[in-house]
Amino acid sequence: MLVKTVLLLFFVSFGVCDPSVVIIGAGASGIAAATRLLKNGITNITILEAEDRIGGRVYSVRFADGVVDLGAEWCHGDKDNIVYDMVKDLNILQHAQQFYPEIYHSKFKRLDQDFSNALVDTFNKLIGESKKSVSVGERLIARYEQAIVQWKNDPSVYALAREAITFFEVYVIGNKGAFSWFDVADDDDYSEGNLLFHWNGHGYKTILDLLMQKYPGESKSLPIDDKVLLNKEVHQITWGSKQAVIKCTDGSNYAADHVIVTVSLGVLKHQHHTLFQPKLPSDKVQAIEQLGIAAVHKVILRFPQRWWNDSYTGTSFLWDKDDIKHISFGEGPVKDGVSWLTSVSVLLPVEHNPNVIEAWFVGHFVPEVERCPDEVVINGVMYLLDYFGMVVAETTTRPDAIIRNNWYTNPHFRGTYSFQTPRTRRGQYSDEVILSEPLGYNAQKPNLLFAGEASSPTHYSKVHGAIEAGFREADRIIKMYK
Repeated sequence: MLVKTVLLLFFVSFGVCDPSVVIIGAGASGIAAATRLLKNGITNITILEAEDRIGGRVYSVRFADGVVDLGAEWCHGDKDNIVYDMVKDLNILQHAQQFYPEIYHSKFKRLDQDFSNALVDTFNKLIGESKKSVSVGERLIARYEQAIVQWKNDPSVYALAREAITFFEVYVIGNKGAFSWFDVADDDDYSEGNLLFHWNGHGYKTILDLLMQKYPGESKSLPIDDKVLLNKEVHQITWGSKQAVIKCTDGSNYAADHVIVTVSLGVLKHQHHTLFQPKLPSDKVQAIEQLGIAAVHKVILRFPQRWWNDSYTGTSFLWDKDDIKHISFGEGPVKDGVSWLTSVSVLLPVEHNPNVIEAWFVGHFVPEVERCPDEVVINGVMYLLDYFGMVVAETTTRPDAIIRNNWYTNPHFRGTYSFQTPRTRRGQYSDEVILSEPLGYNAQKPNLLFAGEASSPTHYSKVHGAIEAGFREADRIIKMYK
């Protein structure tokens, strides 16, 4: 490998080959592709980023007394995970303890922990019985009554267990980033380790610094900063001839031997019919349209005084079927008589930021919640804490700072992370595989390549899937010139 790299560097330096590459998007996948190319002697690289920052859906910022992640937050699994493998010896990741949630009910307040644990155990067993070609919602609704038969001799507990199906619906759509659990494939191709890791106060941006060789020090930093052009929104990619031509909304044009598209699946869904010239082939379009992406909305709040203690691991919410229609909070969106407050799935303390709590909003209210003013969101969270008996709103200090990012309504993202739908896996190949296939007039040297997490066959939705896909497409180009 070393000999091949040296030869490639030699050929490039003497002009034997110097392929030009334009990368669309400076998120984890785009940065991964660029760093891989640079390390292998391909330096004629331009990265076009529509936002005013790099990172994409990795977005770590200073807030309150530490760093918070507005986007990707946890490293998922220690097996076959390139992110974990890159940092496991650097004392950065810390194992996040698995915990049973504290479940609060709108009528009964904090539920008995043994009952909560049993509910979660029941749900986990149900999840393990997945079937192909149906949605999670279809199967769990069909199986749930049988699964909770253990409580049938106690009518009040049994009624509560039946209500809890809505709690699990919220869990599924939050985990998958979907707006409905009928959109999510019950059995999918995702491969994940059992462990969960947080970044020990550093933020997920650390992986970007590591890719660019800026961590732990910048003495060996790759020359990538001058390759990135910010505020460059691409509106057309012409790929049907020898060179691809990329046109930006500011009037600038770029030509390249190869273009690697790393934009989110949400952007592809909204723009593929106008973004590519000629239009993409039907199998690629079908893959884009059949894969799923929606959003969660993470709201991060700083409280001047903590109302929780050091042992607090978070709170999930379960609504009584009557209460859900009689919420008196008068601000924010309402659909079919149901308030947006019912879309809060969980409150979680933020590691290494002692006065900070994050609230996760999920489901079909997310676009409307993103548009709500900060003050309305704060008022809503305070109302929720009081309604569920967690605090007394009149005496508990309100948050004095709030930060969040609108992933769904931002046209540069149009969602948070992809998922497989029941239609995704009906063919011989998954839609992620089809999306990942390159295009171009020359089959030996295709000039339109696709990366991003949604193009990862087994690690879609995660940062390590995005990085793997970026490396994959960079390697594809490198092999063309060996």
